[in-house]
Amino acid sequence: MPLRHSLPCLFSLLILASAPGAEDFRPLVNKALRRGEKRIVIAPGIYRLEPKSGGELWALSGVKDVEIIADGVTLVGAKLMRAISMHRCSSVVVQGLTVDYDPLPFTQGEVIAGSADGGSIDVKIHAGYPRKAYSRIDVIDAKTRFRKKGMPFLWGTKAEMISEDVVRIRREGIAKAAVIGDLASLSTGQETGAPHAIAIDQCERITFRNVTVHSAPGMGILEADGEGGSVFTGCKIVPGPKPAGAVEERLLSSSWDAFQSKTMRKGPLIENCEIADAGDDSWSVQSSDYMVLKNDGGTVVLASRDEFTDGVQNGDRVRAGVDGPEWQITSRKVVARKDAGLSAEVQENLGQAKTWDLWHVSPKCHVVTLDRAAELKPGDCVYSPDRMGNGFVFRNNHVHSPGRILLKAGGLMEGNLLDTPHALIVCPEVPGTAAAGIEDLIIRKNVIRNGGWFCAAPWSCQAGIVSMTSSSSSSELRTKAVFKNVQIETNVIEGGAGPQLVVSSAEGIIIRHNRFVSPQHDAPPETGASYGIAKNAVVWVAKSTGVVNEGNAIEEVGRFAGEAVQVGK
Repeated sequence: MPLRHSLPCLFSLLILASAPGAEDFRPLVNKALRRGEKRIVIAPGIYRLEPKSGGELWALSGVKDVEIIADGVTLVGAKLMRAISMHRCSSVVVQGLTVDYDPLPFTQGEVIAGSADGGSIDVKIHAGYPRKAYSRIDVIDAKTRFRKKGMPFLWGTKAEMISEDVVRIRREGIAKAAVIGDLASLSTGQETGAPHAIAIDQCERITFRNVTVHSAPGMGILEADGEGGSVFTGCKIVPGPKPAGAVEERLLSSSWDAFQSKTMRKGPLIENCEIADAGDDSWSVQSSDYMVLKNDGGTVVLASRDEFTDGVQNGDRVRAGVDGPEWQITSRKVVARKDAGLSAEVQENLGQAKTWDLWHVSPKCHVVTLDRAAELKPGDCVYSPDRMGNGFVFRNNHVHSPGRILLKAGGLMEGNLLDTPHALIVCPEVPGTAAAGIEDLIIRKNVIRNGGWFCAAPWSCQAGIVSMTSSSSSSELRTKAVFKNVQIETNVIEGGAGPQLVVSSAEGIIIRHNRFVSPQHDAPPETGASYGIAKNAVVWVAKSTGVVNEGNAIEEVGRFAGEAVQVGK
């Protein structure tokens, strides 16, 4: 179909052939971009895309000041790999697009048997779903079609097909958690190329309007590095329609996190969006600290704890904590660890480090010059307030998904309905004495229901339905402030298991005019036990200063409650 120009004065309108039809919109879009078109319309239809080259199905690189209208367009990935990659784009609008996969990156079914020793279960795959032995499992209540309450962590499962439509899942104790009649989703990541449905890398001012992701071999949407300031309105990460031949509705959307924004200069605005039935975290804004590996006069060698991030940039600030000190980067280059001139002792510490050890950091090193002398030595850590997504807004969204909302930055959480067993977590998630700081966070006017049911974890400090904590060891909460200038106000927290609010390591926190409704009616889990977090509290606060607690209401307290408000040591 030829291209048609209808608005020659300010921008051009490109109409692409609709599907079904063999035409692939990608080359036509690329031609329009090369001609400088600023508004591109893809005609409604279903476009089944095969890979051409690279690790994704559709790549947009270096695109600026362009609007892509895809109302009624469904991109169906024919391979389990990244559907859309946006790299170094700015001021790009994508509207109306839906992303899905065929084959799906997951299967699902019903538990039909469990072994006598508890070490395996058999899952009969629902008609119409892939007959694949995917091993990442989530056990689902058949009545609620939501994660089964009280599930333990089910990491390390192994799967094998034992008949045409039955998959056996092996893991110690799994038959005690999943019983006959339960449902299960079994998912995977990419089979080739890069993971995730949509990846936005080193971009700024990206806008997604009414974009939907129905399934993903990895995360639904990942936004990483760059200047940020993106906007997502009316977007959905939710299960799609039943596949051909299926009777049962889908149990899963993305295989991993629904939406993650990490190491951005400015966090995103996410508004009027819906997230349902994701395989891991529902939404998170992520950051990373940096270990000092060398300090040679004015030159400092840093390594990020996140090996996949592009890291700090020229002009960024780095800090040792919320109360300083702080420095600014005046020059920066990236080198391999072997070329960073590290001492033998530092190299030995790095070589011996295990996952989640303090010394476990990226092999990529940032050689930076700071604006003034820094008394930093190898083993110290810093973080950058300019690479953690500060200033995010998460507003008026609906989340019905088993994974948590995880905040590692300051911003605004307002007017959301959160129905998730892991609820709302504010935590830097760094080991030991690694640097961390989260400031200027407002959590208000949210309704939070049915939290506290995530996998019981005595070793975790994330013990509350709303939890803001940080630890310095496997049994100690941090005494030095990690959180500063936080407001938790006018929220309604309903039901759930365990404490409804847990706070530690804060300096200047306002807890005001919240309603804590029907707490402690169910037996609380042991999460937080190793830190001495009282599982029978409604509100628990420890190692914090400048706490304002006023105008809060605790209603219809259940029989598992002790003293409603408790102060920990």
